[in-house]
Amino acid sequence: MSVWAFVQARPWLGIAFVLGTLGLALVVLRWAQVHRGLAPEGARKGLHVTMGAVTIPFPWLFDGAAPVVALAALAVGLMVAVRRVSALSKRVGGVIHSVERRSYGEIYFPIAVCALYLLAAETPVLYAVPLLLLGLADPAAALVGLRHGFVSYAAVDGRKSREGSVAFFAVAFLCVHVPLLLLTETGRAESLLVACLVGILAMMLEAVSWRGLDNLFVPLGAYVILTRLLDLSAALLVGHLLVLVALAAGAALSRRTTTLDGSAVVGAALVGYVTWAVGGTVWLLAPLGLYFTYARLWPRGTARSDTVHNVFSVTSVGTVWLLAAALASRPDLLFPYTLAYAGYLALFGVGELRGRHPERSPARIARTATVWSVAVQVLPVLALYLTRGTPAPVARAVVFLLLGTVAVGGTAYIAARYARALDEETTDFEGRVYRAALVGAASSLGLLAPLLLR
Repeated sequence: MSVWAFVQARPWLGIAFVLGTLGLALVVLRWAQVHRGLAPEGARKGLHVTMGAVTIPFPWLFDGAAPVVALAALAVGLMVAVRRVSALSKRVGGVIHSVERRSYGEIYFPIAVCALYLLAAETPVLYAVPLLLLGLADPAAALVGLRHGFVSYAAVDGRKSREGSVAFFAVAFLCVHVPLLLLTETGRAESLLVACLVGILAMMLEAVSWRGLDNLFVPLGAYVILTRLLDLSAALLVGHLLVLVALAAGAALSRRTTTLDGSAVVGAALVGYVTWAVGGTVWLLAPLGLYFTYARLWPRGTARSDTVHNVFSVTSVGTVWLLAAALASRPDLLFPYTLAYAGYLALFGVGELRGRHPERSPARIARTATVWSVAVQVLPVLALYLTRGTPAPVARAVVFLLLGTVAVGGTAYIAARYARALDEETTDFEGRVYRAALVGAASSLGLLAPLLLR
């Protein structure tokens, strides 16, 4: 009997080995912190490397999901105990929570490992590559940024460095390219292109993460990206790479015309690529229209920057419509999807017009915001609909303009009428939820278009 078969037949041995290694790593890294001056970030990333090294062999170590689920639960419990139990916290807690920013990455890590095992245990390469990114690329980015990060950009919970992001991409590229080249039948050109795409997208996911969520976003995002890209030809992969680079470059070059901080610009490019990859070019019209016009139409009077939270909030309703259209094969959902972006453009207008013209009535503010939002968002999509389908173009134009004006106008008026209550009586998170609910409900009016045009 081989060693692997012996351990597979006794999963408790594997569990004991993993937990023992994890506990030993905590002790050793804490000793290095106290006696050798190891930096807090170095200790955290040392733990990440250790966790990655002991979890990659899981498909060969365990013959079933139950031990992995149990191990993930035990690991999460151990990490929580290190944070909460004073005796453990004093001895080894410095390895986890001695960095200045608040992070729960060590808790997300075992959750990501468990999810990956459940998704990809039968395809070890798809399991191992995302964990290599987490165990090698992420620590490389942190350590390079710590020592050599001179050009920084704003993130949600602090600042990150461009040097660190470049280091993440370089290591991520190798973590994808080498396994695909050696362990799969992927062609050389395809392997090279997939590694470039996964490296860039994983780097972007790391850049927009906060409080340790990169330990979830990077591995699970890499898995989803790999499963979609590995079946594409080299020509299609080149197209994906060109679109991604164009969106990232366009977002970066136009940053000064927006109110977004560094990681928010990355988030906007990431949303744009996902939108294009899922829906196609036509579905990019609404987010591009919003990105390139909102700050010009409604210039902000304050210097406050918008974070990636704002980007994900503003694109959330549209993303739901996009995914619904893809899953249900309903291209006609493009209209409510567009109304969602138009609604948010109107909300931006209401917010700025109220600040600049407090004497104006809610109806007047809503009317101005509605006219510009319909013109920027609804009219381009209306032009597309007029070129195809039935009935006559005039009837379609009337229906789409009517529904668009009612949906966007209703959103703008409610926001203008109750803006003070939203601003003063809600937290930022609650405000985002209420606005998303308002935009979602209003954009649902777009579902009436096919009924009215029968």
